[in-house]
Amino acid sequence: MKERIKIAIFGLSLNVLESIKQKVRLLYDDTLEVNWANIADPHLDILLVNDMFFGSPTIQNLVGSQQVPYLRLINKNEKSGSIEGDKLYLPFLPTDEIRSWFKDRYHHVPMSQKTERFVSQIAKTVDLNKISQEFFNERNGNLQIFDGHGNMGLMNTRTEQVWIDSERKIQGTDSTLNYTYATMQMAQTASMKQGTDLRSWLWNIFWFSENLGKDHSVSTFYKLQYWPQPNSIQDRQHIFKIAACFEKGANISQVEKRLDLSVQNIQKFVSTALLTNALKEIPESEAKLVQEEVKPSDNSSGLRGFFGKLRRKLGL
Repeated sequence: MKERIKIAIFGLSLNVLESIKQKVRLLYDDTLEVNWANIADPHLDILLVNDMFFGSPTIQNLVGSQQVPYLRLINKNEKSGSIEGDKLYLPFLPTDEIRSWFKDRYHHVPMSQKTERFVSQIAKTVDLNKISQEFFNERNGNLQIFDGHGNMGLMNTRTEQVWIDSERKIQGTDSTLNYTYATMQMAQTASMKQGTDLRSWLWNIFWFSENLGKDHSVSTFYKLQYWPQPNSIQDRQHIFKIAACFEKGANISQVEKRLDLSVQNIQKFVSTALLTNALKEIPESEAKLVQEEVKPSDNSSGLRGFFGKLRRKLGL
């Protein structure tokens, strides 16, 4: 059985990524199997990262706390194929210097002090709630957004627009979501095109994500701040129904009683809405969704009236 080495490459376009993968495979002989991994993999052997993303907390945690051997990838034709400290210059060339670096990392040869001095010791778990709030901070300006699957796009927190990476095919994200500050060149290139509404994009990113939701207290009251614009056709109707309830100010327990929906769906709505600032917590005195005691025979007509108002409001 072949020995394996796990390598993650982060922050590159698909074309460049595939080219590097092919060349890295050739650095090792047939006795070693190269496995391409996600940066969230707890057993990484080597990390190659676009220098633009190196300062992000997620990457710093990998190279600092977890001490994953890494190289920062920098485009510089005149230095192509060379390594200086922790920098590898692209375009990628399988030189003797690069071949030696990769083989040394596999055999756990210690990195030089020159490389280690670049490592920042940041060992904190990323708080997704704090990360998402940075997307609404005007002072941040232009941010480059990414996660463990790669680049997601460029965001302008002042104009609340996002320019989505055309090579991104994944609808959702995960707990590796993070950002770094975008360069002026990136911002200028993106601003020449019309961006997507930031709040709508974030809503759909979080809605299509698994394992990001939390169980919120069913007695906490929330009020809707703005109406989400869901892309999912099959989920749209119940998302609007839940939003209509919270527009009046309500808690999860009240919404569950009013609607024929599972508490899991309502919890997912609340998690997504809190991450995107579509809901805010309010005192009970400001909640207006009052549960009326109705006779069984009147219940269906009451619901029809409620959803009739909702359809007129949304133009459905």
